[in-house]
Amino acid sequence: MQLTEWQERYEALGVSVVAMTYDDVPVLRDFAAARGIGYTLLADKDAKNASALGIRNEQFDEGHMAYGVAHPGIFYVDADGVIRLKRAVPNYRERPSFEELHTALVAMLGAAGNSDATTEPAADA
Repeated sequence: MQLTEWQERYEALGVSVVAMTYDDVPVLRDFAAARGIGYTLLADKDAKNASALGIRNEQFDEGHMAYGVAHPGIFYVDADGVIRLKRAVPNYRERPSFEELHTALVAMLGAAGNSDATTEPAADA
């Protein structure tokens, strides 16, 4: 998994890696175990968080097997729970780059990292 490859770089900046999907907890547990994923996986039951964040793929109506699928996205949430960086795109084939995110985090937090950085929230890209 590509995120696993970048995890150490983000953590070196003081950023914890977490992923969220609409899958149930047992599915996520099995997925993480089978692939050796060491970061937290969150289950977004009923797509409440994806909807609140404005990233739920709305082409799938409630009741459809793919309801709750989010557009690929990356967020940086600071220690106060404020979204400081948001990148979400409608096409799953053109996901936000982990390199671009790392570059943006270094610019925001500084090379040594600082999870208490106070910057204005970034605009959607």
